[in-house]
Amino acid sequence: MDQRPSGFLDQAPERPRRWKSFRRELTDEQRRDILGQLYAEGDDRLPFLRRFAILLSLSVLIAVFGLASDSGPVVIGAMLVSPLTTPLLGLSGALVMGWPRRALESLAILVAGTLWAFVLAYVTLTFIPEPAAITLQSEELLARTQPRMLDMAVAVVAGAAGAYVLVRREAVGALPGVAIAVALVPPLSTVGMLVELGKPDLADDALLLYVTNLAGIVFAGALVLLAAGMRPETHDGRLPRRAKAGIALAAVLVALIAYPLWDVTRHSLAHALDHDEAAAIATEWADDAGLRVQDVEVALHSARIEVVGPDPPPPAQGLADRLAVAFEQEIDLQLDWIPERRTTATGRAP
Repeated sequence: MDQRPSGFLDQAPERPRRWKSFRRELTDEQRRDILGQLYAEGDDRLPFLRRFAILLSLSVLIAVFGLASDSGPVVIGAMLVSPLTTPLLGLSGALVMGWPRRALESLAILVAGTLWAFVLAYVTLTFIPEPAAITLQSEELLARTQPRMLDMAVAVVAGAAGAYVLVRREAVGALPGVAIAVALVPPLSTVGMLVELGKPDLADDALLLYVTNLAGIVFAGALVLLAAGMRPETHDGRLPRRAKAGIALAAVLVALIAYPLWDVTRHSLAHALDHDEAAAIATEWADDAGLRVQDVEVALHSARIEVVGPDPPPPAQGLADRLAVAFEQEIDLQLDWIPERRTTATGRAP
């Protein structure tokens, strides 16, 4: 068992005024209550693990059904049932308190839960009698394959909210909202589903979103628990070296995850800007020809533009040249024309 720093449940020593204004002291009972929620010891461990496994399994099943059927409310239900927040905040608390054993236990529960959720999502999808092409049209599923830097911000705020509700029981009414914000099971289930569907590249993006949420929640949870008074008590009021190392480790983890996340965000932003510029050029060209742009697709050195109109479009070379000048590179253009035919008639009553 971890050796708690001396005075953990004793009255905290006098601290500088600015620290007192930042937080209020936790009582001994509040600290014991927090520990009881985050860590299962002795005879409580097996029932805790059983509840965790059951709730996680139910959450994954709900998520798979919701993602496959493209149902947002069902996916939200999976978030509400998910128990993954407990080991995450347990890891945050262990890092702050400098408890390596409890940190490893929380991490082990999290890793085991992650692997089980992946396998369960993979297997469950094999029993859903629906073509892969239809499942891959699910907007709820594809939404988990587009991680951005904004998702890291959401994870940090959600982790802070979860830790705050943990230490301030009077805010328990916000718990459902926190569960929805801490979106862990849907992206994790998406990973298993996409692997089963033979889309490993998309699965990697969903995995990045899941890991982003993990890192952001652990880091923010550690900071909030520290600020709320969940910290080792020392005679001089300073944070022990182990606690500082734990918080630094969480910060490094966030930085490591943020790098590939920023790379994905940068490419997505560049693609969106290229699409908008190509659409503007195509619209101007089509207006001059009496046509209407219906669809625009842009790739690295190519573009596909679909226009609709009653008359055939002018030669595509002019549009291709405009795009090449705008993007300062050679562009292979595919121009699709959909003829628009209209008939009119006047009906007369007998």
